[in-house]
Amino acid sequence: MYMKVKTEIDAWKLANRLFPGDYELDPESKNSAGYPIFRSIEPGSNASICDLYDRLELNYDDGRSENIWIEDRREKGAAVTVGMYRDRTVFGKVKVREVMELDCERAYGLVVKELDDGRQGIEITLANGEIASFGNENVAYVRFG
Repeated sequence: MYMKVKTEIDAWKLANRLFPGDYELDPESKNSAGYPIFRSIEPGSNASICDLYDRLELNYDDGRSENIWIEDRREKGAAVTVGMYRDRTVFGKVKVREVMELDCERAYGLVVKELDDGRQGIEITLANGEIASFGNENVAYVRFG
């Protein structure tokens, strides 16, 4: 189902009507996933709401997902930083894994999907219409804002 609202407030009002029960912010989600995840507080439930900046993604226990697109945010775009793992050799054969940041000034959306080469990854739609693709194995984090 495709749902579109004008503002973030409208998106959360609709999410509250659709989501089964109460939820709370997972405090570690912004660091681990790169965006806030609100998880159901119902025992045994894995339902969640992901705030993906230009939309709220509602994930239900039966495996269904719905997106509520936020027009105001989509029109503005958002600055996005992608933290990429990079292995660097030091002291002969010793390898160090470090994170290099790639900054995108404006992006209009992010999806998690199977990439053209068969790997799982993310695609970010940039303001100029281009698509930036990253394999999950290379991504440390994605930060909006």
